[in-house]
Amino acid sequence: MRAGVAKVDITPDISRIRIQLGGYNARLNMPPQGVHDPIYARALALEYGEQRAAIVSIDHLLVPWSLTREVLTATGLAPEQLFLCATHTHSAPDSMGLNERMRFSLPGVGTFLPEFLQFTAERVAQAVRKAFRALKPATLAVAAHPLPQLNRNRRGRPVVDPTMTVLRVETERGTPIGALVVFAAHPTIYPHTMMEISADFPGVVQLQLEHALGRGTVALFLNGALGDVSPVANEGSTPHERVQRYGSRLARHALRLLRAAQPMPAALRTHQVQVRLPEARPHPAFYETAGREYKVPESLLQQLVKQLMPETAPVSVLRLGELVLVGFPGEPTSILGLRTREMGREMGLRYATPVALTNEWIGYILTPREYHTGSYEATISFNGPEAGEAIMQGVRAALQAVATR
Repeated sequence: MRAGVAKVDITPDISRIRIQLGGYNARLNMPPQGVHDPIYARALALEYGEQRAAIVSIDHLLVPWSLTREVLTATGLAPEQLFLCATHTHSAPDSMGLNERMRFSLPGVGTFLPEFLQFTAERVAQAVRKAFRALKPATLAVAAHPLPQLNRNRRGRPVVDPTMTVLRVETERGTPIGALVVFAAHPTIYPHTMMEISADFPGVVQLQLEHALGRGTVALFLNGALGDVSPVANEGSTPHERVQRYGSRLARHALRLLRAAQPMPAALRTHQVQVRLPEARPHPAFYETAGREYKVPESLLQQLVKQLMPETAPVSVLRLGELVLVGFPGEPTSILGLRTREMGREMGLRYATPVALTNEWIGYILTPREYHTGSYEATISFNGPEAGEAIMQGVRAALQAVATR
């Protein structure tokens, strides 16, 4: 196994690219007032025999296909070789500005900016290329453990995925190169009134791990099955304090797990399944809320949703020894994340780990019951009640592909 890491600043110059601050409709398309902390693309490049892949974490709300496509073109990677994820910070430039399908105007939602896509794709591709240039012999170690009382189901349901999964990457002499942390929680500690660019708590986790592990180390945070999950971030009297304290708690747990991680045999397998989605149509509650809030007639909402949603979406799987990252093209709920882990165990894959917001965005990914029950997540689920089951069929097929080869 060979591995390399890189980290590139992807904070746009807000005086030159007229971005909007995303994450909350209540920000009403306003530009950021400054940069609280920079945002980055962090890349882990891997090579084993003839197999190669790149895992990339970007401090953004989501990853539209147009960004993934541009990075693939710039790096020469095949689609199954790129695992491009968003940390889901709600205080980054509006990622809809990267989505070439978003060419219509809605209050509180960004519209496509070609110059923003070009800038971001170039910086992300730069991180990938630098990571591949830094390849060196490496060893891998993995650990996973539940962290109770650090995330919660924001709909009050008694189901949540509390597991933190970590990957330690070292040189053959035991010097840290990189770290990977997967944990499910919405980075929404900063409220909509915070009008500066920030990576929220994932940024704190990554920076503190990089400092603790040593110079040159790059730590990637990937979000798990976060669709209905909030952080339990009650410590601190201000949002800034709560972000720092919660991020620090996660970083301490991650560092403990990284130090206890067990070495695993070298292996690298990638696979991607293109899932055909049910026909795009707005949820009935979306008609009511969007029509009332945005003053958009029902006939136009139907047209807009069809334009925004793709006909197919990728389920991406990357296997590193015993660790299998399962990339969802949106925000899966806790139930679907736990089902993914169980599928993996049934196939002998001990560390099957759901990862949200990978390579594409189709909104929230729900069970039929969750879709019919309603709530905010259902209104941002645009392919009907069976979309989640279609994605889970893709998850099963992708897991089987890397379990049997």
